Amino acid sequence: MKQLVLFPLVVLLSLTCAGQSLNLEQLLKLQGMGKQEISAFLHDKGWVPKSDVGPTEGKMGKAVWAYNPEDEGADAWCILYYSEVSPNRILYNAQGGSAFDKIRKNVKQRDMAVLEAGEQVEGLDFVDAYTDYADEQIVARLYDYKQINYYGIKIFKKEDYLQAKKSAKL
Repeated sequence: MKQLVLFPLVVLLSLTCAGQSLNLEQLLKLQGMGKQEISAFLHDKGWVPKSDVGPTEGKMGKAVWAYNPEDEGADAWCILYYSEVSPNRILYNAQGGSAFDKIRKNVKQRDMAVLEAGEQVEGLDFVDAYTDYADEQIVARLYDYKQINYYGIKIFKKEDYLQAKKSAKL
């Protein structure tokens, strides 16, 4: 009888954790979607829109969604950088290593080559280290943050990454 009582609780907790986790394939799809499509996809997984600042002449727009937001924090963040003149960039930040262990594994399975690695990112004091991986179409920048057990991945179209790197707007 105790098993019947615990089963719904375990299922509920599993679904809650699964909504926060996005995998590499989902992130690649999101990178190519429009803002409304991304919002609908994330809404269906339990994410909440937090802000949206439209693009200006020299700066991309920024739409932000949070998973399980509480005060100023959340369990995970998904950020879309968008404009009419350049491809979307998607940034996913989350706590816990299991989702990012899978993302790192998927990056390696795609035979993505290491472009660059470093410990400092100008203007981003919260980054402990980063590694850029590329294939012929995309670049994935994986972040290890100074906050323990907190990771991120930012996905670019390769030509957009090269242009952003040249203009120091990564």
